[in-house]
Amino acid sequence: MDLNRTPAAIANVAAEEIRALNHRTLDPKAFEQPSDVSNVVNGLAMLTERLEQAINQTGSGLRQFHDRNAIRMDDGSNVDERVAVVAQELLSAQIALGALKDHLRAAASPLSHMGSPWDDDEDGAE
Repeated sequence: MDLNRTPAAIANVAAEEIRALNHRTLDPKAFEQPSDVSNVVNGLAMLTERLEQAINQTGSGLRQFHDRNAIRMDDGSNVDERVAVVAQELLSAQIALGALKDHLRAAASPLSHMGSPWDDDEDGAE
């Protein structure tokens, strides 16, 4: 884990990795086994959990600037009002992310029991 990058650089790399996932999964053959689908869903669920913390900590960063009166607006709008809008939107994003996380976990549960059919010479018994 390279922590010498800026938070923005890290977020942009994460976005590019999701873009790569999107392109890779355009091909239906990208998934060789049902467990591959399960692993991706579990990875996306983990991503949502980590995004929740990232959103919270990013909002804290903005609040620190605001508390030090270290923000100016280049459009003449009121700093306090705009910071309040950002805080509310980040909170809304966290709430929405919580629902997404719940849905991904619900999808992951049955996926964890899925596998490819047995070969013709196997009956599933040991």
